[in-house]
Amino acid sequence: MINTLQDLVKFTDNLFKELGAKEHFKDVLINFKVDEENEQGKLNGPLSALPQTYCNVIKKLDITGVLLGGFCLSPYSLKKEKIEGQLRKAFDDPFFPKEFMDKHRMYQVGSCNTDLICVTAGTEQFTNGEVLLVEEGFDIYNPQDAQIHLLAKDFEQFLIIAGNFDQVRSEINEDESNYAEKKEEFLDRLKKLKVDEKYYSAWW
Repeated sequence: MINTLQDLVKFTDNLFKELGAKEHFKDVLINFKVDEENEQGKLNGPLSALPQTYCNVIKKLDITGVLLGGFCLSPYSLKKEKIEGQLRKAFDDPFFPKEFMDKHRMYQVGSCNTDLICVTAGTEQFTNGEVLLVEEGFDIYNPQDAQIHLLAKDFEQFLIIAGNFDQVRSEINEDESNYAEKKEEFLDRLKKLKVDEKYYSAWW
């Protein structure tokens, strides 16, 4: 079970080694930065409102272009472009209309296939730092609030849940004969991590 960011880094390192430690599998690898960077200092202007809880994580971890539990952990999958550049590009040219993103004070920080992973700076509806899954929906020019689903109270919790999700999902048999058992195990892990039940439904 993954309980901390240290556990998560170890899990991805072991996964990378299991895959043969080849260069083209580096997109599974999360590393601690050798020198913690002041990412928030680089995120000026509108991006200065990014939640502190999110900035604390990207200050410590290199997650650019990393894939975890089916999620891309940066706005774009390119490893060579720094995270602050990706965040700025996603803010300047959002997938959904800017009015929709601004209404919920959402910033795209990742993706899940064609859905967005966002953090919010807080509104009457959402708490500062919460991580949200925003479905692509049927009309990207007219998104609805019902497309937004809660994932985690903050980005660190999101990463830890995603790591556990990846770990448990990899243990499902090919014929899915243990599917119900593994779903129950995942939900049990959420309880042990003291994840609020309001975040459960979007995961499984």
